[in-house]
Amino acid sequence: MQPRLSRRHRVSAGITVSSVGRSRDAFLHAGGARTMGGLDDDRLALDLLIRGFQISRVIRLVADLGIADRILPEAVSNVAELASASGVLPEQLLRAMRVLAAFGIFRIGSDGTVTHTPRSLLLRSDAPNSLHYGARFWTGAGSWRAWESLDAALHGKVPHEVAWGTSRFDYLRNTPDEARVFDAFMANFPDNRHSAVAAAYDFSKAHLIVDIGGGNGEALRRILALYPAARGIIFDRTDVVAAIPPDELADGRITTQGGSFFDSVPTDADLYLLVRVLHDWADEDASRILRLCLAAMRTGARLLVVEGLIDPDPSRGPATEYMIDMQMMAMFGNARERTEAEFRELLSGAGFDLTRVIATASPVAILEAVPRLEPQNG
Repeated sequence: MQPRLSRRHRVSAGITVSSVGRSRDAFLHAGGARTMGGLDDDRLALDLLIRGFQISRVIRLVADLGIADRILPEAVSNVAELASASGVLPEQLLRAMRVLAAFGIFRIGSDGTVTHTPRSLLLRSDAPNSLHYGARFWTGAGSWRAWESLDAALHGKVPHEVAWGTSRFDYLRNTPDEARVFDAFMANFPDNRHSAVAAAYDFSKAHLIVDIGGGNGEALRRILALYPAARGIIFDRTDVVAAIPPDELADGRITTQGGSFFDSVPTDADLYLLVRVLHDWADEDASRILRLCLAAMRTGARLLVVEGLIDPDPSRGPATEYMIDMQMMAMFGNARERTEAEFRELLSGAGFDLTRVIATASPVAILEAVPRLEPQNG
């Protein structure tokens, strides 16, 4: 007989086995299936986690086809119609839809009819905090192959570079279609971070805000929507800012500037934003970015670092933060999520004082920092 683990240790991805078991039952029942009577909850829960990549990949398959958008929320469709509209084979699509239905994602009738479930509605691109964009991003080709080489990180190498022979951002620069999927995901991350940041911090005193590594500018747009007197600059790679449509520049209140934050950043702004940027970089590179921000800041300017703060004890932190930490390892090697204490140390080493840590309605926090005042001689 195998020894039983204590409840404290029976945790998988931050979720207790009992809750995984309940979720498993909910998954199966939601799809109209019966639970496998007598099967040990721990074994089934772990088996589903081991094979989770299969579900992730099928979800991306239907997200790429826009299947959820092809079915109106209250409508009834059928597999043949969906296959024809998507330009794919109906039998193969039926098989993909069936496995999702077994997990409560869509409902499939014996006659091939398809209707939405609460989970499949989340895959619609117009759903609040939609998961459509994440479904297309997480198992995209660049990330997928990097995860295949995850072992390389344990030997000091960067999995993405082992898999592709190039850095993550060079890869995105050379694969514009995947880069735009990445930009769309960052703009529509399902934790509602951009609105949460705009609501949690008082931007009223900032006349010019620079969003460093700002992607397609969604964070800045949310802020400027609440503060009509402010203007903003989106600073990112040239190929990134070139892809921003003119109608997303807040009627001229936002300008763009291409460049590398390892060379310089725009000067003389009131506020500098780094939204989920520093976790892409190891400490040495993150410190370099911060020092360049410091060099660009005028007197009275402030820096806002927006990041998830990881708890050293995974039984207390959200599972998604530890998963993002592993994504950073797969993409960048030594890049990582950090604790509040680690951010404080990183900022201090770059010449900043951490003045406040502000919680938001999303998993990210705002770390407000100001240039450290040097003591006056005499």
